[in-house]
Amino acid sequence: MVVIIVLLCVFSLLIIWQFLGYPSLMGFIALWGNPKKKDYSYEPYVSIIIPALNEEKVIEKRIDNLLQLDYPNEKYEIIVVDDGSTDNTYQIVEELVKKHETNSEPHLKLVKAMERKGKASAINLGKQHAQGDIMLVTDANSLFNRNVLKEMMPHFENPNIGAVGGRYVVSNPESKLASSESFYWDLEYIMLRGESALQSACFFNGSINAWRGKIIEADNKVLSEDLEMAIQVRRAGYRIQYEPEAVANEPGATTSVDQIKQRKRTAIGTLQCMFKHRVYFLLPRDLYSLLIFPSHKGLAMVSPFTLSAIPILYIIVRSSTIIIPHLVATILAFVLMFGILMLLRARLMKPEKRTVRASIPSIFKTAHYVLLNEYIILLAWRDFLFGRHSVLWEKAESTR
Repeated sequence: MVVIIVLLCVFSLLIIWQFLGYPSLMGFIALWGNPKKKDYSYEPYVSIIIPALNEEKVIEKRIDNLLQLDYPNEKYEIIVVDDGSTDNTYQIVEELVKKHETNSEPHLKLVKAMERKGKASAINLGKQHAQGDIMLVTDANSLFNRNVLKEMMPHFENPNIGAVGGRYVVSNPESKLASSESFYWDLEYIMLRGESALQSACFFNGSINAWRGKIIEADNKVLSEDLEMAIQVRRAGYRIQYEPEAVANEPGATTSVDQIKQRKRTAIGTLQCMFKHRVYFLLPRDLYSLLIFPSHKGLAMVSPFTLSAIPILYIIVRSSTIIIPHLVATILAFVLMFGILMLLRARLMKPEKRTVRASIPSIFKTAHYVLLNEYIILLAWRDFLFGRHSVLWEKAESTR
């Protein structure tokens, strides 16, 4: 009986820590952290890499967006890597290259992969054709704010910074499904700000990440190549800086099928990273491997089992004198921590950047998103263990 009570307490604490405790701790650290002073005169040459697969609907708008960044034209280039498109993506970009080759705009390049090998391979191919010391990878369906390079690049003046991640913002929060994803990214914003102030951000988003080209190579066997590259940065002894003023806007999935497709791919990639770098995490040597990654990513991969363990233990114990006090205490702690987290969110985020307001309907939608995500993680474990996954892209069409 004592063992079951202890297990109930441990599992409850792990759930509260994962969903509310750790984000709140990072929120407090973000409030205390002083903003880094930036020397905007530091302007290294940047190679922007866009892996593209069947992006004829968005690629012209994407390139036009990148050509208008607030950064010296002679100090960045745009490289589109066509990863075996079967639509008109290649032809559209080819015409744009011809159109802009005599202009004073940033240099535009088109690289075609010999065969379709996935995003990581496309990144590595783009890197081979890049002139810059700094690589910036982005998606074809994202749109940058004009100040992205201006805000991100000064961080690289610090030799301890190996990578800089920008802020991912869901551009269609009015959609029912996308609104829950938007709230999720609000919490990611809080955690990444705190982690960056503490030591190093846990990861950078695939839509907006810049890194020193010499220190990492994308692993073409991993689905979440952005997370794996972030771990490489930390293992090489560099920090990952989070820059919330550098914003990438991208539509969230508006169908359950696309949402499951996206989240499952990310979850499988996280599992691959955990197992690939298992020695680094089992023998922690810094705050990243001891606290940041396990709390931010590791616990999420076991949370379906942690959540399921509590009702199973209730069935085993079958004692109302244990179940009711535990359930009441857990709910009260959850409500209290949720209130603290929402206060921190209100303090840390400007009203116009708070994509979803905390309300009763939004809480229920977020709860549905969380439960759906737990189910997706279980699917990811199944596919990971049985090898039912591929690095080849599975695009979410509703995000185009």
